[in-house]
Amino acid sequence: MNLWFYFHCVLAVIILYKNYDGTLEESLNNFEKSIGLYTELDTTDTETPPFYIPPIEQDSTWILPPIERDTINIENNYTDINEENRI
Repeated sequence: MNLWFYFHCVLAVIILYKNYDGTLEESLNNFEKSIGLYTELDTTDTETPPFYIPPIEQDSTWILPPIERDTINIENNYTDINEENRI
């Protein structure tokens, strides 16, 4: 069998165990430090914006004009589509 398959299986088991144990992130940070790739975490607080713009009344995503709908008379159970073209 291929040696890479076994390497992948062992590495997956190690990662799962370290993640369950809670030491995965610390181990990865130590590995990154040893090869020179580690960067400090950003600890700056997020600032609130200096002003607030309230949302507009009308939904700005609706850009289509209103649709003229056909009238339906429920009492007589017929539709008035085009009165002049009726037979």
